[in-house]
Amino acid sequence: MLITTDIYWNSAWQKLRSPQFRNGLYLAQWIHTYAQVRDRLPYRRQYVVPAIVRRHAGNLTDRDVRLWRTLAATVIAAEIALPPALLVEQTMPYAVAAGIAMHAAFTCLKPRQLITFSGLTLGTYVAFAP
Repeated sequence: MLITTDIYWNSAWQKLRSPQFRNGLYLAQWIHTYAQVRDRLPYRRQYVVPAIVRRHAGNLTDRDVRLWRTLAATVIAAEIALPPALLVEQTMPYAVAAGIAMHAAFTCLKPRQLITFSGLTLGTYVAFAP
């Protein structure tokens, strides 16, 4: 439990300290670049950023950056709230669902780097069970 909490809270702390992540620019740039070069990526079949995301949030318009800024704030808030929510019996099912969704999205962005991490992190949720 402590390790999982430490991982989430340290990740949130790093994101809070990163102006580029907080303002949405990093995620907007990442999706925009991915949309431009995805056919040339090694292991490209492993990347599963949905076409609807590339179409509606894959540019660098002000609207896209605002959307990614909102998503970045949501991720930071989720990483802070998830460990305590896993400890409370009433909120645990929702926290598990949120954690699975969050890690699925992370894995879509960087599958080779995050599949093992996401799987192991989700596996630690059983330690939070009452």
